[in-house]
Amino acid sequence: MGQPSYDTLARVYDQLQQSIDTTAWADHVEALANRFAGRTRGDGEDGRLILLDLGCGTGSFCLEMERRGFDPIGIDHSTVMLDKAREKAREAGLARSLFLHQDISRFELFGTVDLIVCLLDTLNHLTRPADVSHLFRLCANYLNPGGLMIFDVATDEHLRRRLGNQVFFVDGDEQTLLWNNRFNARSRISQSDILLFTREPDGRYLRSEAVIRERVYDRSFIEQVAAESHLPVLAIFGDLTQNPARRSDSRHFYVCQRQDSGLT
Repeated sequence: MGQPSYDTLARVYDQLQQSIDTTAWADHVEALANRFAGRTRGDGEDGRLILLDLGCGTGSFCLEMERRGFDPIGIDHSTVMLDKAREKAREAGLARSLFLHQDISRFELFGTVDLIVCLLDTLNHLTRPADVSHLFRLCANYLNPGGLMIFDVATDEHLRRRLGNQVFFVDGDEQTLLWNNRFNARSRISQSDILLFTREPDGRYLRSEAVIRERVYDRSFIEQVAAESHLPVLAIFGDLTQNPARRSDSRHFYVCQRQDSGLT
């Protein structure tokens, strides 16, 4: 999803994501990090683990992880999303999260980190395989040896079968959303044309439009680019579980680990 689309949805993004339990996602990431024995002492102040969140949106996950003792860095391509994230941090009295405006497939850091996450099918939004490959190479460069990369991808089951070529409608008190979805079997790209009406304080409705594009990536492709980047896949799980991934899952979680011979 490009920056204009992110900016369009930023005002209501948290309301639209109310079904996402940030605490449950943080619990899951921590459980996977502990299970696969990632770094227990990091490069942050007082040995805190430095967490990089690629595609951080309005910062909810970063702020939850800061509460748990991490030093988070959030990267997103939408300046409006990042403004929301910084506003939420100020309101919560949280000061350790750093939010950077960058393209996640071309990001740059000043140093290395201990854990990288890329959540809520952010990886699917990179519709060019070359961008996915480049992202993995960057993660290998910036992860400390032994550090983990944990991410999820929306599956073919979700993008082709569950969203497919359907129209969705959400009518709330403050916004109404129309979602026309199309799936191209040849390119394996799902495109969602979104029409959003948001109620203003004076009672009028602001009309906004956005286009979301996501690509299905097979397990074989992800395992290949991960291995080539010295970030081999350790395990693949179903949606927010530690059960083995199945074809019927709507989301798969991957755990990769940076090997000593990382790239430069």
